[in-house]
Amino acid sequence: MAATRTATRPRPPSNARHHAEWLSLVETSGPFHSMPVLQRIFPQGLDAHDPEHTGTLRLAFDEWETDRDDPAIHNAWVRLVLSEILEMPDEVISEGQTLPPSLEARIAEHGETLRPDLAITDPDDPGKARLLVQILPSGQDLDKPVEGLRWKASPATRMMELLHATDVRLGLVTNGERWMLVHAPRGETTGYASWYASLWLEEQITLRAFRSLLSARRFFGVAGGDTIEAMYTESAANQ
Repeated sequence: MAATRTATRPRPPSNARHHAEWLSLVETSGPFHSMPVLQRIFPQGLDAHDPEHTGTLRLAFDEWETDRDDPAIHNAWVRLVLSEILEMPDEVISEGQTLPPSLEARIAEHGETLRPDLAITDPDDPGKARLLVQILPSGQDLDKPVEGLRWKASPATRMMELLHATDVRLGLVTNGERWMLVHAPRGETTGYASWYASLWLEEQITLRAFRSLLSARRFFGVAGGDTIEAMYTESAANQ
């Protein structure tokens, strides 16, 4: 009697393959999160896809694409990403007069003072910024000098200098389409990672990665060793 074959189930993609997929879709330069750290923090993969978030994002992105030169729509788009996609509550988003005065940096040789447009602050210590946010016009290339300013430095370089001066490790620079995460601890190599809003809707794993790494939960809702800053520190130790 012939032996009965047991059907083999297809093996699910490995955790490493899952992370390698989204890493291949994110532009990085300099240090970023290592595979061992990503596997430890996200053993089941990135945070789950949320169809409701995607629907909200698609409607808002379409509106922004149509009227991206309208300052009100441009700023509303950025705030929606922070509040709805990254789930940052209003109380941790500082701007204008509520920005801590310590978040300014005078660049004397160029006659400029750098300051963020927004800051994500610690809910238990409002004077402590965890993430500085810079909003640029939709047509501004984040790697090219900002037009009309004396210091011919790109938004990416400006954020690096601002982070060094204020002793904040993380910055987020955006023109609405490109979202660049800058990690610039003093005395260490600066790392850059960029996501693209149009790709969030085409390759939704990139949106999951953006949310998993930069949501309010990753800053304020996990153990100290699992925050995004700690992930960078651990990654540097095993690279």
